[in-house]
Amino acid sequence: MAFTHSLLVCFLLQFFFSASHASLSSDEICSNTPFPNLCKSLLPQNNSIDIYDSGRLSIQLSLSTTSQILKSINDFLNPINLLLPKSTSSALQDCKFLLGLNVDLLSNVAALTKKPKDFLENTEADDVVTWLSATITNKQTCLDGLLVAPSILQVSKLITPLISKGSMTCSVSLALFKNGWNPDSILGKVISWSMLKISQKVVVNPDGTGDYTTINDAIAAAPDNCPANEGYYQIYVVAGVYHEYVSIANNKKYLMMVGDGIDKAIITGNRNVPDGWTTFNSATFAVDGQGFVAVNITFKNTAGAAKFQAVAVRNSADLSAFYHCSFEGYQDTLYTYSLRQFYKDCNIYGTIDFIFGNAAVVFQNCNIYPRLPLRGQFNAITAQGRTDINQNTGISIHKCTITPASDLASYNGSNPVRTYLGRPWKEYSRTVCMQSFMDSFIHPDGWSIWTGDFALSTLCYAEYKNTGPGSDTSNRVTWPGYHGEINFLDASYFTVSNFIVGNYWLPWTGVPYTGGLYL
Repeated sequence: MAFTHSLLVCFLLQFFFSASHASLSSDEICSNTPFPNLCKSLLPQNNSIDIYDSGRLSIQLSLSTTSQILKSINDFLNPINLLLPKSTSSALQDCKFLLGLNVDLLSNVAALTKKPKDFLENTEADDVVTWLSATITNKQTCLDGLLVAPSILQVSKLITPLISKGSMTCSVSLALFKNGWNPDSILGKVISWSMLKISQKVVVNPDGTGDYTTINDAIAAAPDNCPANEGYYQIYVVAGVYHEYVSIANNKKYLMMVGDGIDKAIITGNRNVPDGWTTFNSATFAVDGQGFVAVNITFKNTAGAAKFQAVAVRNSADLSAFYHCSFEGYQDTLYTYSLRQFYKDCNIYGTIDFIFGNAAVVFQNCNIYPRLPLRGQFNAITAQGRTDINQNTGISIHKCTITPASDLASYNGSNPVRTYLGRPWKEYSRTVCMQSFMDSFIHPDGWSIWTGDFALSTLCYAEYKNTGPGSDTSNRVTWPGYHGEINFLDASYFTVSNFIVGNYWLPWTGVPYTGGLYL
């Protein structure tokens, strides 16, 4: 697939080495990584080094470093060591959880990259890039949490530098893999077992007539680490309001949750940052288990606009899909945290940064409803969090409808609420809106700054054949990273088939999708 020159920095499909240049000096190998000095310190200082072995070595070092950091965090959380402030303890608990995920991810990467380069399938190459991207996101989230917690000398002197270096090591691993293995596109590849398969069905009904009375009990009973080809463990959620904080762990794979319908099966909570929760752990519903699917369910965080960050759903489940679901909150409603995700025919309500995170995610045929924020606030629909130029992450809004929620639509105050498509949460923030309807309330600038000129030259924002009075790009921002109206080939990169390799995994979910652009 060919791409225009102006978007090469966004797509990052250029690779620096070919198989014929496998043996190179450490200077040559490391020059195209984000941290060349760190890279050179990790590699043997021989006259020439095999780039594939260098990549494997850096991945092993990333894994061992992560394990060491995890041990240090466990030592700090030991009650006999010191009494930590609650917010610091919460941040460290988040780090413990996230780095535990990284150990699993890096172990999977190490196993795949043991294969000879020519035996690594294209789908496996995409897995490696996705998993390495997620390890960087996990460490960045850990660092972000520690930076806003009260400063503890031992933490700031020991833990924070270790995590920072560990994140840079993962970035080097990602760059070396992309440079050395040169994974190709898997456009059009479909798995052979492409029909939806259910291995077991259970019913949740609070009145006691089902198999379980709570959603969490049904999840706890699901088998651990089921392989994909055995089919989904399906939980049917009868209509009702479920005041539960639901967490689907990493070992609860290929779980499908089907409700009685939007606004009928409702999972609700009100955790928020001012009340002592981290943003990461404020979620009413959090899912980490690979292959998760949700259908016909409403997820709410009812903390309200005055409580600021309050997540309804945090999703870090690879190959996950939400179909006919509703996400309701204000600031930070839907945390598309990491890995590959798909949302179809969903409703998303919020105010500030209400679709945020660092997944590779596509929203297709969804209704996006900005709400009325607090006085003096503006709305930003997205806040994408890509921190590394080699991450394959970003937000793709495709064939969606962006209109004001009823409270915003009826607001007639003296100061109109400014509503933007997004703003750059992190340095390489990437968001594209394609073939979507935008109502007149979208600000003519289209996009907002985060602070000052942060990320304006490194972000990647673009639009493609949107409609409606808010879609006019003639008065959009003129930042170096804003690419304006892009062409068909450029837009095709952000489709389901290409951006999240949907042809490979979506058929087995039963969720309908359109693989390419609408013609």
